[in-house]
Amino acid sequence: MNPPAPGPPGNLPAPAPSDDDRQRAVDTLTRHFTLDRLSTEELEARVARVYRAASLAELHEVLADLEPERRHAPGTSLAATDEPERVVAVFSGREDRITGAMPRTFQVRARLGYVELDLTDAQFADGVSDLDIRAFAGYVQLRLPEGVRVESRGRGLFGFFAVRGRGAPDAKAIVRIRGRALFGFAECFVRRGETD
Repeated sequence: MNPPAPGPPGNLPAPAPSDDDRQRAVDTLTRHFTLDRLSTEELEARVARVYRAASLAELHEVLADLEPERRHAPGTSLAATDEPERVVAVFSGREDRITGAMPRTFQVRARLGYVELDLTDAQFADGVSDLDIRAFAGYVQLRLPEGVRVESRGRGLFGFFAVRGRGAPDAKAIVRIRGRALFGFAECFVRRGETD
C-alpha cells in the first residue's frame, strides 16, 4: 500500500516552538518583570502561556504587546541617556565593578538573587544622584566612593536596609539612596576609611 500523498503546503502544521524559542521568550518576560513592566501575576500567566504555546505564532502573541527593550548604543556613556541605568539579577547573581561617570538615576534590582556592585572608582557629578535599590527575597551590596555625601531613604519590610557611613559631609556630590528590601537585604558601604 502506498503512503498517502502529502497535502498542499498550506495544510502543513505550524512549526512548534523549540526549547530555545521558549527560553528566549521567558528571558524576555523576566527582563520586563525586573523593569517593573509586568506584575508577578502577569509574569506567571505569560510564562504558563509560553509553555502551552503550540506554534511560534502563539508564542509571539505572548510578547506582542510588550514595550520594545531599549539598549545603550555601543560606546555610549551611561550618563549620555535620560533612561535610568539598571543592574538586575533574577534567580541569579551578579558581581560587577563600575568606573567612570555615573548617570543621575541608577537602579538595582535583586529578585530571588543577589547583586554586588563596587562603585568605589565611579564618578558622581555634583548635585543629587538617585540610587534606587529594590531587593525582593534577594540581596544587594553596594560599595560607594569617598568624596560623596550619602543620604538614605531606604526601608526594609520583613527585611533589612542599611547604609554604613555617610561619606564626606561637605561633598558637592550627593548620593540619595532610596528603595526597599522586602524579605531581603540591602547594604551600602562608603569606601573604607569613611565608614562608621
